[in-house]
Parts: sequence; C-alpha cells; structure tokens
Amino acid sequence: MTFVTAGLAIAGLAAMVVPILIHLLSRQRRRPIQWAAMRFLMEALRKHRRRLQLQQLLLLAVRCLILALLGAALARPFLEAAGMLDGVGSRVVYLVIDNGLASSVRLSSDGETHTALDASVDVAVSLVESLGAGDAIGVITAARPASGLVVPPSGDHRAIIELLRSLEPTESPTDFPAALGLLKRALEDLGSGGDRAVAYLLSEFRSGSARLEASLPADLAGDTISATLLAAPAAQRSIANTQIVSIEPLRGLILSEGVDGTGQVSVTLARSGGELTRDVSRVRLVGDQLPPIEPRLVEWSPGQARGEVDFIVNLAGRGDGTLSLSAVIDDDALPADNARHTVLLSRNRVRGLLIDRRSFGADRDLHRLRAGPWLVRALQPSERSPIDVIEVDPAALDTVDLRGVDVALVTRPDLLDDSGWSVLAAYVRTGGLLLVSPPGDANVHPWTEQFVETLNLPWRIDLEVTEYETPVRLASEQPDTELLRLISADLTELAKPVTVDRVLAVDTAQTRAETVLAFADGTPLVIAGSPLGRETQGDTSAGAGSGLVIYLAVSPELSWTNLPAQPLMVPLVHELVKQGIGLIRTTRRYAVGERPMLGLGAVATALLDPRGRNIAIDNSGRPNAALTHAGLYGVLDHGRQRLASIAVNLDPMSGRTDPQDQVVVSEWLNRSGDWALFDAGDPTAALRTADSGAPLAGILLTAVLALIILETALARWFSHALPPARMADATGVDEMAEAAAIAPHG
Repeated sequence: MTFVTAGLAIAGLAAMVVPILIHLLSRQRRRPIQWAAMRFLMEALRKHRRRLQLQQLLLLAVRCLILALLGAALARPFLEAAGMLDGVGSRVVYLVIDNGLASSVRLSSDGETHTALDASVDVAVSLVESLGAGDAIGVITAARPASGLVVPPSGDHRAIIELLRSLEPTESPTDFPAALGLLKRALEDLGSGGDRAVAYLLSEFRSGSARLEASLPADLAGDTISATLLAAPAAQRSIANTQIVSIEPLRGLILSEGVDGTGQVSVTLARSGGELTRDVSRVRLVGDQLPPIEPRLVEWSPGQARGEVDFIVNLAGRGDGTLSLSAVIDDDALPADNARHTVLLSRNRVRGLLIDRRSFGADRDLHRLRAGPWLVRALQPSERSPIDVIEVDPAALDTVDLRGVDVALVTRPDLLDDSGWSVLAAYVRTGGLLLVSPPGDANVHPWTEQFVETLNLPWRIDLEVTEYETPVRLASEQPDTELLRLISADLTELAKPVTVDRVLAVDTAQTRAETVLAFADGTPLVIAGSPLGRETQGDTSAGAGSGLVIYLAVSPELSWTNLPAQPLMVPLVHELVKQGIGLIRTTRRYAVGERPMLGLGAVATALLDPRGRNIAIDNSGRPNAALTHAGLYGVLDHGRQRLASIAVNLDPMSGRTDPQDQVVVSEWLNRSGDWALFDAGDPTAALRTADSGAPLAGILLTAVLALIILETALARWFSHALPPARMADATGVDEMAEAAAIAPHG
C-alpha cells in the first residue's frame, strides 16, 4: 500500500504514540499507605488483575487504531497490486500516440511552429503529471510497426515523461488497427484490474492517419474489460500539403548504347488539405553523376489536386550497376513527403539464357525452324544488338547457369525435370525474368500443371492444343500495358498481319494475370504476372522480392503462327525482355515501416540506410528491422562492399492532411469500443472525476467511525466507577474491593 499524501500517514502513526504514552505513565507506582482493610483489597486486586489488564490493552489498541486509520484515510491510500482488494486499487492509464507521418505536419500558434506530435506529447505529459504517485502508465506508438514502448505499464512517471519528450514523428504510416490490437492485449493482461484502466488515443485523425476504411479490432473494452476509452477530438483546421506521389522512368533498363541511353522520367505531384488555391511548385531531379537539370514547374489551377512534369535525361554509358534518381520539391507543411526515389538498372549488355534442346548445324528451311532459333533471331537482329544469348539443355539446367542472367527463355518446358523447375522458381523469386512458350511438336502438354504449381502462379493453362480451321487475328485495340508502352503507338499497325493457327490457350476463368497481347475475341495471346508470396495470396501484382513470368500461348514457329516472320516479332520480343527487366527493378515497392522480401539474392547480407545505419538481411531475404527512413539504401555483400542501391519511399496516402468529420471518425472508432471525446482544453478532467484514492479512503473513514463507537461502548462497559444506586446495593466484598482498587487509576 502507498499513499498520495504520505505525510498524513506518518502523522497518524505518530499520533498513535499518544495513547500508549498515557497508558505507560498511568502505570507509574505510587507509594503504598497501609490501612486496616488493605489486606482484603490486595487479595481482590490479585484475583482480577489479568482481566483488568486485558480490558486496558483492548481499549489501548482500539484508540491507537483509530488514530492510525484516520491518518491513513486522510493520506488517500491505494493498492498497487491488482486484486488485493476487490474494486479498489491504482489506475492504469494507457497512452496511444499517433507518431506516424501525418503527425509531423507543422502547426503555427502564438507565433511558434510545432508539429502535431508535439501537441499530443504535451497532452500526454499533462496527463502523467496529474496522476497519483502509484498510478501506472503504459505507452503505445501507432506508427508502423506499432510498438508497445511501455507494456506492461510502469509507475516511474519521470521516466515516462522523458520518454514522451523524446518521441519524434516517423516517416511510416499510422497503423491504428495494429496499435489498438496492442492496447486490447494490454488491457486483457490487466485481468480484474482492467476496470480501473483508462486509455487515451492522441491523434489529429487526419485522412493520412485515420484510414476510415481500415478494420479496427472489435470489443476493445467489452464484457470482460470495462476500461474507459477516451479519444482526442479530430482536428478541423485545414493544412495545405504538396507531395510527390510517383517518379516513373519510361524505361527501367538503361543500356549503354543506342536509343535506350536517353530516357523520359515522369514525376507526379498531389495536393491535399487547404483550399487548393492557385500556386506553383518547383520540381528538381537529381541522381548519380547527373549534370544539373533545369527544374520544372507545376502551375496549379484553383482546385487542381494532381499535376505532372516530364524530364528528359541522358543516362547512357554508365556501365553495369544501378542508377538512382530522386525528385524533390521545396519544403512545405509536411517536409517528409517532398522527395521520392527510384533505382534504374544499367547494363552494357543484356544476358539471356535460352533453355532449349541443343541442335547442330543451321536449318535453312524457315518452316522447320524451331522456337528457340526464332527467339534468338528476334533478340539479335543485327550484330549491334545489345543482347547476348547462350543455350543450355533443359535436362542439364543448374543454378550456376542462371547466375548473372537477366532473362531466361524456355521453349522446351516439357523437357524440364523437377530439379529444373525448382531452379527456375528460385530464379524468379529472386527477381529474374522468365519467358515461357509451349513446345512446337506436341499436342498434349502435361508440363503446364507443374509450371504453374512450382512457380506458385494463379494461372490455369489448357493441357491440349486448340487448332483453328480459320486463322485468328489479333485485336485492333490492344490492352494498355507497361510492357509494350514504348511501341503502343504502332501496335495496331504491327498487329494487323499477324495470324494464329494453333494455341495452347489460357483458361481466363481461372487465371489472374495481366493481358499483354490479345486476340480479337479478347482472349490472351501473351500474359504476365508474378508468383504469389505467402503474404500476398490472391494478388497478382509483383511483390517486392518477385520477378516476372511471361507466357506466350503460341510457340513462335510458323506451324503455329506467322508472327516470327512479321514485323511485330522483333519489337515485341525486345520490349518483353527490356521492359520486363526494367519493370522488375522499378516496380519493387519498398515502403517505409515494413520488412519486405528484398529478393536481392544470397550475396546481399546487409543494407546501409540513408543515415548510415547497417541493417542485416536474414536468411529469408528480409531486413532484420523495419525500414524507418525514405531514401536510397545501399546493398552490401559479405565484405561490406556496396553492390547496388534500392529505393525506399513513403506511402503517399499517409501524408494526406485533409481534416475529417468528427462524427465519421467517432463512428469509425466506435467499431472497436465505446470511445468518448475528452475535452481538448482540459484533458485531465476525466481523471479527476475518478480519484484513485477515494474508494479505499472512504472504507478507512467508515472503519474509523465504527471504531470510535466501539471505543465509547468499551470504555463505558469497562468503567469501574459505579453509579450511586449500584454502590448502595453493592454488598459483595469483591465488588467493593474492585472499585476501591481501581479508583486511584481513574
């Protein structure tokens, strides 16, 4: 047991000494005076001494206890251990603080600038300072990954205040579902003490922080937990913010020679909050060894929320490696989202591996030419082609064959064994590009099942070839796809002469993939997609650590289609390869606040973050800690040498500063529990209405009153000063002796 006012408890204990001193002083012996009846009185005194001493000690104990309990009650005690006294005990206050990206928005008041997090911390500190000495405090931060900084709660108020003062806004999105999940588990751990818990949710609930479409944990304070839930009022002040939401190069693969050395980079900006007035934003593009580039201006019209600018940059002659680009705008109310980064792949030459049965000699009959040679011809239409291709037999495929390979082309998938498919699956998982076409000399294709199963693709491909009596043509309007974006303007004309006689069709009802090239009836000729990760089942988008798989529903042989002999063949294959390699690099979305699957291979052992901190990469290919800062990270090998760079960016949605309607926010919060709003001007008022010491102090005062009544009754019962009527009737020697013996002691 501890006390809010320990001095009064000490005073009560000191006052308890007074009746003890009176009792001891009254026991001082007087000088005996012998008189005639003394012998009879002494005999009566010895006979009743034990009972008299017991009565005196009982009265002394009651009087001491009255003073001690009175001091304790005035000192407002509470019990730290939950359950020691049912319904009585110290409070537990949990502070859930929004320290996500939106909490770094700058606010101005009274001529001073501070962040939204600073305001939340000030409220949190005032709450801690208002608590009693034995109240415990827990702290949970809501920035991804949500963290229980002080769980279970602590009674060290000074350390809690120092911790709160040290909090800084992060660049991660706010994750209220995870934070409230931690709060729910913490309240459940309190057991029967949960009814004395108070939870404060401190945030401005702007649209970047409170994603109202997100599901919150249910029954946060339900039947088993009767905690008090209090939330800050949603901010209604508009704060204008401009952010960069994307930086997209036209091609993610930069070759040292040819037209690929010059590229277009598009930068998209967005505005939120405020009145979206007429304004101008200056966009700068910087990168590895780039000469100064003239900034571009986005001239905002009133009400305009999105804008875009294009840069033309020459990136040729950089050799093998990676090139980093960053788009930057001037600081505003939320500086953290004023930059965005991307990494391009630079190659002197592209390295391809053709997985096909080896042949010897040249086949001059084009109608008998197999798919493999047709693909090689398409990739190397001239001696100046920047693509090298080597061949390997499917039965001999090994991991060593795929080292340093940018694209693997499989034209004889029917000849791959289990080991070969496993090698290809590992290659794709670590960021490889795989292009597969059916073998030209088979009608039944059981390999398709092993293909989609081993690579974990959400696809279904027919087992038997479909032959058309009349050749089918390609659609006049082709899908809008990044893989063929650079030839999209000419695609309609290039596709017109192409006909198909045979196809190993894709079951569109059971396949989730991007259609790259389609027939006139809408069925796909070429599809693309990435293997499903364990955490992205049902999503066909490329994962951070995944490569890309492209499937041609025809064998590029003249017995299947006239495509190999048409003008479309060369640009189609080149774009599938070049854009496929570039997309794998540029679509790897590494986000702040996450531990993504990096897909960098076994040679990568650590990351070097923008602030110089090393982050180890575990055996599964994930960093050991969450990525906490946006920017360019270096990829390190065992010798701490820099191999490449990766770009880590903010979630653009987490930087939205639009205020949200209080009613809507309250309805969203109430899905998890009975949240009430606390008074922003006096956040401690709710704590004062339920004083932690009141229940036990009231019990002690009641006990003091009962003891006073008991002491009065006992004092009268034990008194030996007989009333006159009783003295007149008393004839017994014992009674007279007892009265005479006790009279001197009062």
